[in-house]
Order: sequence, then structure tokens, then C-alpha cells
Amino acid sequence: MIHKISEKAIMYAILNNYIKQEQYDEYVYALEIILNILITDITMIIIGLAMGMIWECILFWLVYKILRKYCGGYHFSTSLKCYLSSCIMCPVVLAVVRYVPYSMTVWGLLTLTALIILSILSPVEAANKPLDEKEQRIFGITARILIIISAVCWSVTAIVFRQLILSKIISLSIISVAVFVIAGKMYLTVRKHN
Repeated sequence: MIHKISEKAIMYAILNNYIKQEQYDEYVYALEIILNILITDITMIIIGLAMGMIWECILFWLVYKILRKYCGGYHFSTSLKCYLSSCIMCPVVLAVVRYVPYSMTVWGLLTLTALIILSILSPVEAANKPLDEKEQRIFGITARILIIISAVCWSVTAIVFRQLILSKIISLSIISVAVFVIAGKMYLTVRKHN
């Protein structure tokens, strides 16, 4: 559906001389990505509003998306599967924030483990979009900088200011990205051996 909407919008732009026919495929692809991101982000905001946790949702989604972009990990084969996984992950994370008790030791160990995993494995390329050497280097450096920033943010919110909700959200963002990085690495390993 999003692909068809993108095609129609770009065809309209071509017919009205806003873009050239030769650029059709690139513009359709770009518009499709933009629409997918918009729909997913709007859905996450709706989920946050419905659960009465809009700021928690926005913080989780922001930290998760920034880390995920540079750490990489498993990518679903279709945008619909990706969207559905986000629609499942977001309320689960918010429910954990709301209902799972905070233990500094447990959350600290989980976060530290996830940070170590991300530091060792990142970046993990998508099977359908391998990274060249330059991208590996740039994404790797950026991922490690973001991992350090995430670790500092978690430490400051959890240990210094004792902001348990904020630190739990940051932890869950880091842990969620680590799960996708592990899954992506496993998928690439299995795919390579088959």
C-alpha cells in the first residue's frame, strides 16, 4: 500500500515536471522510507498516549532509533514486519517500565551486558545492505561514541540522580538494540554457512 502511494505521488510529481522520469525509482524508494518512518513514529506516539506514557515512549524511541541506526542488527524482510515488530516492542517496553520493579543491581548488570555486547559486535550490517569498509569504520566509530554516551546517560540518571524511570527507559533502549544486534549477527552467521 505504501509502495503504491509512493508510486502515485512520484508519478504526479513527474507529470507536473517537479522531478525527472529518470529519477522515478530513487524518489519512490525515498518516499517509501519517509512514509514508513512517519507511520511508525506516529504509531509509537499513539501507543505512548494510549498507555499514558507519552514522554517515556518518546525517550525510549529516540534512544533506540539513534543507537539502532549505527549499531545495526537484524532487519525484517519487509517494512510491514518491521512495523509490526515495533508495534509489539513499544507497548512491551512501556509495560516493563511501568510494572517491573527497579533493582539497581539487576538493571545495572543487564545494561552493562548489553553495552559490552554492542561494543563488541557493532556495527552489524543488514543482510540485504552490506557495509563497505569505509561505512564499517564510520558506523563502528559512531556506534561506540553513542554506546559511551548511552552508558554515561544511564549512569547519571541511575546512580547520580536516582531517576529510576529514566534509567530504566535508557536501559531498555540499550537492551533492545543489543537483542537486534545479536539476532542480526546470528542471522548473518547462519546465512554465511548455508
